[in-house]
Amino acid sequence: MAKSYPRGQHSMQGVFIFVLLGLFALMSTLMVLLGAQMYRATVDSSQKNNQDRLLSAYVRSMVRAQDSGGTIDIEDFDGTPVLCMRESFDDAEDVYVTRLYQHDGKLYELFTRLDNGFALGDGTPICDAGSFDASMEGKLLTVNMTNGDGEPCEVRVAMRCVDQGVGSRQ
Repeated sequence: MAKSYPRGQHSMQGVFIFVLLGLFALMSTLMVLLGAQMYRATVDSSQKNNQDRLLSAYVRSMVRAQDSGGTIDIEDFDGTPVLCMRESFDDAEDVYVTRLYQHDGKLYELFTRLDNGFALGDGTPICDAGSFDASMEGKLLTVNMTNGDGEPCEVRVAMRCVDQGVGSRQ
C-alpha cells in the first residue's frame, strides 16, 4: 500500500526542490560570468605587457643581430629619425639596409637594397609606437620610444663590433 502524504506537504517539497535547482543555476551562471571577467582582465593585462616588451625587445634584437656584420647609422629622413643597419651578403657588391622608424603610430621595418628608393610608410608595421628617437654616442646606441599608450621605453645597446663602421649621419 502506498504511503499517502497530506496534500500541502507534497506540493511544498516540489517548490523547495524547484527553488533549490533555480538557486543552483543562478549561482552557476554567476560563477561563469565572474570567471569570464577575470579571464578577460588577465588576457588584456598579458597583451599589454607583451606589447610593451615587444617594442624594446624587437629594436634590441635587430641591433644586436647587425652588430657584428654591418654598419649602424642614424639618418634623418624628412624630420624622422631612421635607424639604418647596412650589410652585404657573401662579399657581394650589393649593400642591403634594414630601416627602423616610426610612422603613423607604428614602428616600421623595411629591408631593401641600399640604392632602392625609400618613403615613410614603406615597409612592414611591427607594433604600436608613439615616438622613436635614436642617438649614438661613441659605441652606445640609445633609442627612446613610447609605446602605443604613450608610456616611455628606452633601449641602450653597447656596440660590440670594434672594427666596423658604426656612426651617425644627421
